[in-house]
Amino acid sequence: MRHSAGWVRSTGGRRADRHLKAGIETKGVARVTRSLRKVLGLSIVALVAVLVLQAGVAAQTLEFYSMWNKGEPQEKVLSQIFEDFKAETGVTVRPTWAGREILTKARPRLLMGNPPDVLEQSFSELWAALLARDELVLPLNDLLEGPGPEGDGRFADLFAPDFLNLYARNGKYYFVPYEYITSGFFYNKTLFAKYGLEVPTTWSELLDVAKTLKENGEAAFVQDNDDLYNAYWYYWAVERTLGPGALYRAATDRTGATWDEPGYLEAAKMVETVSAAGEDYFLKGYQGSVWPAGQVSWGQGNGAMILVGSWIVNEVAPSASPDWDPGFFAFPPVRPDGPNTMEAYLIGWAIPKKAKNQELAKQLIRFALQEKYQEMIAEVAQNVPARSGVGYPKEIAGIQPYVENADGFHVEYDFTQARIPQWFSTLFGPLGTRLLHGDLTAEAFIGEIKAKTIEYWKAQ
Repeated sequence: MRHSAGWVRSTGGRRADRHLKAGIETKGVARVTRSLRKVLGLSIVALVAVLVLQAGVAAQTLEFYSMWNKGEPQEKVLSQIFEDFKAETGVTVRPTWAGREILTKARPRLLMGNPPDVLEQSFSELWAALLARDELVLPLNDLLEGPGPEGDGRFADLFAPDFLNLYARNGKYYFVPYEYITSGFFYNKTLFAKYGLEVPTTWSELLDVAKTLKENGEAAFVQDNDDLYNAYWYYWAVERTLGPGALYRAATDRTGATWDEPGYLEAAKMVETVSAAGEDYFLKGYQGSVWPAGQVSWGQGNGAMILVGSWIVNEVAPSASPDWDPGFFAFPPVRPDGPNTMEAYLIGWAIPKKAKNQELAKQLIRFALQEKYQEMIAEVAQNVPARSGVGYPKEIAGIQPYVENADGFHVEYDFTQARIPQWFSTLFGPLGTRLLHGDLTAEAFIGEIKAKTIEYWKAQ
């Protein structure tokens, strides 16, 4: 364009005594040039308008990777949130219902610098994948220090203080929870009532309940044979014997000496007692049960108790017997004055550091924590909302008094799953399974876990 304009100006400045033919040619060229300028000018304007429009559309679209599958209750809640968010802000949320393998699917994009705007998963898994080695997600202190979703108060004050502090690193908060999960014993109220059993408040009382059930031909415990589920038993025994941090301390002791402390053997003996090598209080064949066979059997009245996460009621309900009436009690302390914390297995959101729409992502997270949507987590998803002051679903309301009266909270599996995932999956999980199955005595378990922990750290 610059060249054409200059050429016209030079032609128009030619002397008037030029031949007529040259003048005619000059006028013709000028007319053509002016036409070209007009056409090209309109084209540029149109092109710029298209580019601006496309940029606007891109800026008004959020890409969301979810751990839920299409049709799950949490997906229904989130879809409603996304619909309402668009109605209020004009921003479209484009979800990918990636399922439990979300981080496997999302990590390549994170490493290539082209991540989705929001990631959703349990905080332990987010920590292991995105913070254990690299800081791939954005600190959210500014969001949490800002106003809450209703526009008043401090956003962080919506949650129990320990919830956020559990997953903080160097004073930074990377995750915002919307769902609280814990684990403990879910029990069949019908069977308890049939035999006049009270909810146990200590470990010895739990063994008395199990003995009564066995004497009456009932299985005290039901189990799905999975390392993650089996690991609940020894992990919880350590929590109640030695308290939070003890399992992680032993797991990270490169010398292995911590395993020699008597509390770890005491916890192993607790598990041995209920296993097939001890009193054999489990439903027959538990060593070979494949998920979800165990929990389905429990929901149909076979067996009194199952040690598992609080998602169990939601999962079992569709296949449960008509008279199924579940209750809950926390893993009982070994001594009345023993450790009394509750597990805080949190699910929520993180924003990748290289997300294109970070501020919009923060806006969505704040919007999603409104009380009405947290109530939907309770009513539709039948899970406990992370936000304080919102009611529990009636199916698992028995959890609430234990949470409210807890001395504090700890991360599931005492943070070993998140911070040292390879130790957890290749060493602790399999050994915990062998102990629960009765294939290892308590002494043999301690000997093996000590030796293999030493080997593990030597190889790092």
